[in-house]
Amino acid sequence: MRRRVAGFPLQAILLAVLCQAQTLGPVVPSRFIEIQVPPGVPSETLFIRYALKGADFNSWVPPRTGVASYIVHTTANGRAATGIRAILHAPGCAIRTLDLALSEWDNPRYAFTCQPIRTIPIQGALSGRPYGAGMTVQARYVARWAQRFLGLDDTIATGFPVGDAADLPVDGHFRLDVPDLSQDPLAGAPDHAGELRIYARNKISGLPVAQLIPTDLQIAKTKTGGFAAQREYPSEIVFAPQPANCAPLHDSEGFAIRQDGWDACNR
Repeated sequence: MRRRVAGFPLQAILLAVLCQAQTLGPVVPSRFIEIQVPPGVPSETLFIRYALKGADFNSWVPPRTGVASYIVHTTANGRAATGIRAILHAPGCAIRTLDLALSEWDNPRYAFTCQPIRTIPIQGALSGRPYGAGMTVQARYVARWAQRFLGLDDTIATGFPVGDAADLPVDGHFRLDVPDLSQDPLAGAPDHAGELRIYARNKISGLPVAQLIPTDLQIAKTKTGGFAAQREYPSEIVFAPQPANCAPLHDSEGFAIRQDGWDACNR
């Protein structure tokens, strides 16, 4: 009896601790930066790509719906970061960069400010066999300058969707409204190389089915099938779909890869 009575307080304490641990919310990291989402910008549309100085770490912030801010940990690999660099973008807003020194005494806040940027249309038409129903098209901006700014190599390019996705009709004609990146303070700068790429995606899975390569001679293509941002585009651009699982058009040195015989990727 004595053992049962003596053990009861200890069991009650353990139970109370367990219950308290289950009711507490997520543990807030000791070192972090808070990135605030401005009113009028859906939080799930805010793109954040960042790199931590002094901690050898970089990542993307997973999108979340209905939040007023994002908490980014500034400790990684057992080390506290000495600084953070980030690229941020939201639909209808100019691209922003963040370059901030960090100390061990504070957890700073950064308010993303939306600088509105106008949109321009891209009228497109697919050549050859059009895709069937259940497809969407969307433009993606690939910021080639981002890796240099973040202090990373070129293994993984930094890119994000720009403009809303549009349904792809069975006749292959579509219209996309994209931001005028030529007037964006960063994307339009001469020393900030980048390109637009357009992809067709399965509406249900969201997976890319093909990259749409412009065949119009008025559009100067990049080696990867994209094209530069312009103040306006021709009235209708003809695109050739290249299946998304094709081999690269060029190797790492920029030389064209020869394909033997007929191949769907060479359409």
